[in-house]
Formats: sequence, C-alpha cells, structure tokens
Amino acid sequence: MPTKQECQKILFKIGIELGVSPKLIATRLLSEDDKQDMMNGDLTTEALICHVKVWKENGMPDYANGKTEPMNHH
Repeated sequence: MPTKQECQKILFKIGIELGVSPKLIATRLLSEDDKQDMMNGDLTTEALICHVKVWKENGMPDYANGKTEPMNHH
C-alpha cells in the first residue's frame, strides 16, 4: 500500500501531466474516502487519471465538498 507521501507524489505527477494543480486535485476532487481508498490501494493511478481528466473537462467543481458547479461559476 502506498504511503501518504507516495500518494502525494502520484497526485503531483498527475497534476503536472494534465496541467492541473495537485493541490486542487487534493482539495476539490478527492474526498477523505477517496484519499483513504488511494492509500489502501483501492483507487489505482490509472483510475485517478481518468477521474482527473473528466473533472477537468467539467470545470474542476468542488466535488470533495459536494458541489457540482464549475470552478469559475458565479
């Protein structure tokens, strides 16, 4: 199982590859359960990349806090 530090490195790598801030992935996309799943090995890097791509296409809403509006929506 990956450590918290290894999970952060994965998020950083995905963020760089997809042009998204890793901090936004961690705070707006991933819930605490998602982060736990990642650390348990239940959320694969491949699945996470797919989730980040779809989330980015949808305007990076704050899913982690139950919001579905795009980030720039007023």
